[in-house]
Amino acid sequence: ARIINFRDKLGGFYTVFQVAETFGLPDSTFQKIKQYLKVQPAAVKKININTATVDELKAHPYLKWAIANPIVAYRKEHGPFLKIDDIKKVMVVTEEVYNKIVPYLSIY
Repeated sequence: ARIINFRDKLGGFYTVFQVAETFGLPDSTFQKIKQYLKVQPAAVKKININTATVDELKAHPYLKWAIANPIVAYRKEHGPFLKIDDIKKVMVVTEEVYNKIVPYLSIY
C-alpha cells in the first residue's frame, strides 16, 4: 500500500529505483522485489510549471514548499518558462533536484 501511495503522489515511477524511496520499505525487501518491478516512464503524470500553483507543485514529493514557492515567484517575475531546463535558473533548483524532478515537468 505504501508503494502504491508513493507512486500516486509522484505521478508514477520513471525508474524502478524510485520504489526504494518508499517510506518504511526496507532495502532488503526492495532488493527481493526489484527484479519483478516494471515501470512505464511514458505514463508519468506531468506538472505544467507555467500554470501550476504553489499548492499543486508542493503536493509532489520532490517539490516541497522550499522549491515550489521560488519556482512560482520566478515565473511571476520573469514570465513563463520557455523550456524545461529554464527551471535551473531558479536558485534553489540544484542539478540534483533538477535531475530528480525533470521527468515530472512540462511547459505545455
